[in-house]
Amino acid sequence: MASVGGLFLRAQVALNLERSEDRMDMLIVAHRGASQQAPENTLPAIAKALDAGVHMLALEIQKTKDEQPIVLADVSLDRTTNGTGRASRMTAKEIGALDAGSWFDDEFVGAKVPLLSEAIKAVGTKGRLLLSLPETKAGTPWAEELAKVLKARKKPSDDILAFSDSDSLKAFRDLAPDFSYALTLGEKVDGWVYLEKATKMGLKFVRPHRSQVDGVLVRQAHAKGIAVIAHFANEESDLRSLAELRVDGIVTGRPEKLTAILAEMKK
Repeated sequence: MASVGGLFLRAQVALNLERSEDRMDMLIVAHRGASQQAPENTLPAIAKALDAGVHMLALEIQKTKDEQPIVLADVSLDRTTNGTGRASRMTAKEIGALDAGSWFDDEFVGAKVPLLSEAIKAVGTKGRLLLSLPETKAGTPWAEELAKVLKARKKPSDDILAFSDSDSLKAFRDLAPDFSYALTLGEKVDGWVYLEKATKMGLKFVRPHRSQVDGVLVRQAHAKGIAVIAHFANEESDLRSLAELRVDGIVTGRPEKLTAILAEMKK
Protein backbone atom coordinates (compact mmCIF):
# COMPACT_ATOMS: atom_id res chain seq x y z
CA MET A 1 0.00 0.00 0.00
CA ALA A 2 1.31 3.45 -0.89
CA SER A 3 2.15 5.71 2.03
CA VAL A 4 0.19 8.89 2.73
CA GLY A 5 3.33 10.86 2.01
CA GLY A 6 3.74 9.09 -1.31
CA LEU A 7 0.17 9.77 -2.34
CA PHE A 8 0.45 13.46 -1.51
CA LEU A 9 3.76 13.70 -3.34
CA ARG A 10 2.14 12.34 -6.48
CA ALA A 11 -0.66 14.89 -6.17
CA GLN A 12 1.91 17.65 -5.95
CA VAL A 13 3.78 16.26 -8.94
CA ALA A 14 0.50 16.26 -10.85
CA LEU A 15 0.21 19.96 -10.19
CA ASN A 16 3.64 20.37 -11.85
CA LEU A 17 3.82 23.96 -10.71
CA GLU A 18 6.70 26.15 -11.78
CA ARG A 19 6.29 28.73 -9.02
CA SER A 20 8.46 31.77 -8.55
CA GLU A 21 10.60 31.97 -5.42
CA ASP A 22 8.77 35.02 -4.08
CA ARG A 23 5.51 33.12 -3.57
CA MET A 24 4.41 30.47 -1.18
CA ASP A 25 3.80 26.96 -2.49
CA MET A 26 0.33 27.75 -3.82
CA LEU A 27 -1.37 27.90 -7.20
CA ILE A 28 -2.63 31.38 -8.16
CA VAL A 29 -5.65 30.95 -10.42
CA ALA A 30 -7.16 33.93 -12.24
CA HIS A 31 -10.98 33.83 -12.08
CA ARG A 32 -12.25 34.39 -15.63
CA GLY A 33 -8.91 35.99 -16.40
CA ALA A 34 -8.12 39.34 -14.80
CA SER A 35 -11.84 39.90 -14.31
CA GLN A 36 -11.40 42.94 -12.08
CA GLN A 37 -9.39 44.73 -14.78
CA ALA A 38 -11.07 43.62 -18.02
CA PRO A 39 -14.36 42.02 -19.11
CA GLU A 40 -14.44 38.48 -17.77
CA ASN A 41 -13.60 35.51 -19.98
CA THR A 42 -12.41 37.70 -22.87
CA LEU A 43 -9.01 37.75 -24.54
CA PRO A 44 -8.08 41.08 -22.87
CA ALA A 45 -8.81 39.55 -19.45
CA ILE A 46 -6.71 36.50 -20.32
CA ALA A 47 -3.82 38.68 -21.51
CA LYS A 48 -3.85 40.83 -18.38
CA ALA A 49 -3.88 37.75 -16.14
CA LEU A 50 -0.91 36.25 -17.94
CA ASP A 51 0.92 39.57 -17.71
CA ALA A 52 0.36 39.44 -13.94
CA GLY A 53 2.18 36.11 -13.82
CA VAL A 54 -0.66 33.84 -12.69
CA HIS A 55 -0.14 30.10 -12.82
CA MET A 56 -3.55 29.16 -14.18
CA LEU A 57 -6.72 30.65 -15.65
CA ALA A 58 -10.17 29.53 -14.53
CA LEU A 59 -12.57 29.84 -17.46
CA GLU A 60 -16.14 28.65 -18.01
CA ILE A 61 -17.12 26.94 -21.23
CA GLN A 62 -20.52 26.92 -22.91
CA LYS A 63 -21.63 25.26 -26.13
CA THR A 64 -23.23 26.96 -29.11
CA LYS A 65 -26.03 25.81 -31.36
CA ASP A 66 -23.44 24.39 -33.76
CA GLU A 67 -21.61 22.52 -30.97
CA GLN A 68 -18.67 24.92 -30.67
CA PRO A 69 -17.05 25.50 -27.25
CA ILE A 70 -16.95 29.18 -26.30
CA VAL A 71 -15.60 30.96 -23.22
CA LEU A 72 -18.65 32.34 -21.40
CA ALA A 73 -19.66 32.27 -17.74
CA ASP A 74 -23.44 32.09 -18.10
CA VAL A 75 -25.73 29.95 -20.22
CA SER A 76 -27.35 33.28 -21.17
CA LEU A 77 -25.71 36.03 -23.20
CA ASP A 78 -27.60 38.84 -21.46
CA ARG A 79 -25.23 39.79 -18.64
CA THR A 80 -21.90 40.06 -20.47
CA THR A 81 -22.80 40.85 -24.09
CA ASN A 82 -25.18 43.04 -26.06
CA GLY A 83 -27.04 39.91 -27.10
CA THR A 84 -29.95 38.13 -25.45
CA GLY A 85 -31.01 34.56 -24.89
CA ARG A 86 -29.18 31.31 -24.43
CA ALA A 87 -25.83 30.74 -26.08
CA SER A 88 -26.94 27.25 -27.09
CA ARG A 89 -29.57 28.79 -29.41
CA MET A 90 -27.07 30.79 -31.45
CA THR A 91 -24.19 29.75 -33.67
CA ALA A 92 -20.58 30.54 -32.89
CA LYS A 93 -20.53 33.01 -35.79
CA GLU A 94 -23.60 34.83 -34.45
CA ILE A 95 -22.13 35.04 -30.94
CA GLY A 96 -18.80 36.17 -32.36
CA ALA A 97 -20.52 39.24 -33.80
CA LEU A 98 -21.66 40.42 -30.36
CA ASP A 99 -19.95 43.00 -28.14
CA ALA A 100 -18.68 41.46 -24.92
CA GLY A 101 -16.71 44.42 -23.61
CA SER A 102 -18.76 47.60 -23.46
CA TRP A 103 -20.76 46.45 -20.39
CA PHE A 104 -17.49 46.55 -18.44
CA ASP A 105 -15.92 49.76 -19.75
CA ASP A 106 -15.84 51.80 -22.94
CA GLU A 107 -12.16 50.89 -23.24
CA PHE A 108 -13.20 47.38 -24.19
CA VAL A 109 -15.87 48.14 -26.78
CA GLY A 110 -15.63 45.49 -29.47
CA ALA A 111 -14.20 42.73 -27.28
CA LYS A 112 -15.68 39.38 -28.32
CA VAL A 113 -16.80 36.16 -26.71
CA PRO A 114 -13.82 33.98 -27.62
CA LEU A 115 -13.93 30.46 -28.94
CA LEU A 116 -12.15 28.02 -26.67
CA SER A 117 -9.66 27.49 -29.50
CA GLU A 118 -8.86 31.22 -29.45
CA ALA A 119 -8.38 31.21 -25.69
CA ILE A 120 -6.08 28.18 -25.93
CA LYS A 121 -4.00 29.94 -28.57
CA ALA A 122 -3.79 33.09 -26.42
CA VAL A 123 -2.66 31.14 -23.36
CA GLY A 124 -0.22 28.88 -25.20
CA THR A 125 2.47 27.62 -22.85
CA LYS A 126 2.32 30.74 -20.65
CA GLY A 127 -0.24 29.31 -18.24
CA ARG A 128 -2.40 26.37 -17.30
CA LEU A 129 -6.16 26.04 -17.58
CA LEU A 130 -8.94 25.19 -15.16
CA LEU A 131 -11.99 24.77 -17.37
CA SER A 132 -15.52 24.46 -15.99
CA LEU A 133 -17.43 22.38 -18.52
CA PRO A 134 -21.15 21.81 -19.12
CA GLU A 135 -22.97 18.49 -19.25
CA THR A 136 -21.19 16.23 -21.69
CA LYS A 137 -22.47 12.87 -22.90
CA ALA A 138 -20.33 10.22 -24.53
CA GLY A 139 -20.63 9.78 -28.28
CA THR A 140 -22.16 13.19 -28.96
CA PRO A 141 -20.94 15.75 -31.51
CA TRP A 142 -20.32 18.14 -28.61
CA ALA A 143 -18.02 15.73 -26.80
CA GLU A 144 -16.09 14.99 -29.99
CA GLU A 145 -15.69 18.67 -30.86
CA LEU A 146 -14.58 19.57 -27.34
CA ALA A 147 -11.98 16.82 -27.34
CA LYS A 148 -10.77 17.94 -30.77
CA VAL A 149 -10.29 21.54 -29.64
CA LEU A 150 -8.52 20.50 -26.44
CA LYS A 151 -5.94 18.48 -28.38
CA ALA A 152 -4.14 21.78 -28.97
CA ARG A 153 -2.97 21.78 -25.34
CA LYS A 154 0.68 20.70 -25.23
CA LYS A 155 0.72 19.49 -21.62
CA PRO A 156 -2.82 18.27 -20.89
CA SER A 157 -1.92 16.79 -17.49
CA ASP A 158 -1.13 20.35 -16.30
CA ASP A 159 -4.71 21.45 -17.03
CA ILE A 160 -7.78 20.62 -14.94
CA LEU A 161 -11.17 19.90 -16.51
CA ALA A 162 -13.97 20.41 -13.98
CA PHE A 163 -17.47 18.98 -14.19
CA SER A 164 -20.41 19.38 -11.85
CA ASP A 165 -21.73 15.87 -12.48
CA SER A 166 -19.83 12.63 -12.24
CA ASP A 167 -21.40 11.06 -15.35
CA SER A 168 -20.09 13.86 -17.57
CA LEU A 169 -16.67 13.65 -15.98
CA LYS A 170 -16.42 9.90 -16.47
CA ALA A 171 -17.64 10.10 -20.07
CA PHE A 172 -15.18 12.80 -21.09
CA ARG A 173 -12.26 11.33 -19.16
CA ASP A 174 -12.60 8.21 -21.28
CA LEU A 175 -12.35 10.43 -24.35
CA ALA A 176 -9.48 12.63 -23.11
CA PRO A 177 -7.63 10.65 -20.42
CA ASP A 178 -4.43 12.74 -20.45
CA PHE A 179 -6.03 15.72 -18.70
CA SER A 180 -6.41 16.14 -14.95
CA TYR A 181 -9.98 16.25 -13.63
CA ALA A 182 -11.94 17.75 -10.76
CA LEU A 183 -15.51 17.42 -9.54
CA THR A 184 -17.35 20.59 -8.52
CA LEU A 185 -20.35 20.31 -6.23
CA GLY A 186 -22.80 22.89 -4.90
CA GLU A 187 -21.97 25.19 -1.99
CA LYS A 188 -24.35 23.32 0.34
CA VAL A 189 -22.56 19.99 -0.11
CA ASP A 190 -20.44 18.95 2.87
CA GLY A 191 -16.71 18.69 2.35
CA TRP A 192 -16.57 15.01 3.20
CA VAL A 193 -18.93 14.30 0.28
CA TYR A 194 -16.43 15.97 -2.04
CA LEU A 195 -13.61 13.83 -0.76
CA GLU A 196 -15.60 10.60 -0.83
CA LYS A 197 -16.67 11.14 -4.44
CA ALA A 198 -13.20 12.27 -5.51
CA THR A 199 -11.60 9.23 -3.89
CA LYS A 200 -14.04 6.80 -5.50
CA MET A 201 -13.41 8.38 -8.91
CA GLY A 202 -9.64 8.42 -8.52
CA LEU A 203 -9.43 12.22 -8.74
CA LYS A 204 -6.48 14.24 -7.50
CA PHE A 205 -8.30 17.59 -7.32
CA VAL A 206 -11.40 19.07 -5.73
CA ARG A 207 -12.63 22.62 -6.28
CA PRO A 208 -14.89 23.49 -3.33
CA HIS A 209 -16.37 26.92 -2.70
CA ARG A 210 -14.42 28.94 -0.17
CA SER A 211 -17.25 28.59 2.36
CA GLN A 212 -16.75 24.81 2.36
CA VAL A 213 -13.01 24.95 3.03
CA ASP A 214 -11.66 24.51 6.53
CA GLY A 215 -8.61 22.97 8.12
CA VAL A 216 -10.24 19.55 8.47
CA LEU A 217 -11.13 19.40 4.77
CA VAL A 218 -7.62 20.40 3.72
CA ARG A 219 -5.92 17.89 6.03
CA GLN A 220 -8.21 15.05 5.02
CA ALA A 221 -7.79 15.86 1.33
CA HIS A 222 -4.01 15.92 1.61
CA ALA A 223 -4.05 12.63 3.51
CA LYS A 224 -5.91 11.13 0.54
CA GLY A 225 -3.53 12.65 -2.00
CA ILE A 226 -6.13 15.17 -3.18
CA ALA A 227 -5.25 18.80 -3.90
CA VAL A 228 -7.73 21.53 -2.86
CA ILE A 229 -8.36 24.43 -5.26
CA ALA A 230 -10.58 26.93 -3.40
CA HIS A 231 -13.21 28.76 -5.46
CA PHE A 232 -13.21 31.74 -5.29
CA ALA A 233 -12.12 34.80 -3.26
CA ASN A 234 -11.46 38.49 -3.91
CA GLU A 235 -11.58 40.07 -0.46
CA GLU A 236 -8.26 40.28 1.36
CA SER A 237 -9.70 38.62 4.47
CA ASP A 238 -10.93 35.63 2.45
CA LEU A 239 -7.66 35.34 0.52
CA ARG A 240 -5.63 35.46 3.70
CA SER A 241 -7.82 32.91 5.49
CA LEU A 242 -7.56 30.43 2.62
CA ALA A 243 -3.82 30.94 2.33
CA GLU A 244 -3.40 30.25 6.04
CA LEU A 245 -5.28 26.97 5.60
CA ARG A 246 -2.58 25.91 3.10
CA VAL A 247 -4.93 25.07 0.26
CA ASP A 248 -3.16 24.09 -2.94
CA GLY A 249 -4.63 26.89 -5.00
CA ILE A 250 -7.04 29.82 -4.87
CA VAL A 251 -9.26 31.04 -7.69
CA THR A 252 -9.37 34.83 -7.53
CA GLY A 253 -10.17 37.91 -9.57
CA ARG A 254 -7.40 39.69 -7.65
CA PRO A 255 -4.23 37.73 -8.44
CA GLU A 256 -2.04 40.73 -7.63
CA LYS A 257 -3.54 40.90 -4.13
CA LEU A 258 -3.04 37.17 -3.54
CA THR A 259 0.55 37.43 -4.77
CA ALA A 260 1.24 40.22 -2.27
CA ILE A 261 -0.36 38.27 0.59
CA LEU A 262 1.69 35.15 -0.15
CA ALA A 263 4.89 37.16 -0.38
CA GLU A 264 4.10 38.79 2.97
CA MET A 265 3.33 35.45 4.62
CA LYS A 266 6.61 34.01 3.40
CA LYS A 267 8.66 36.65 5.25
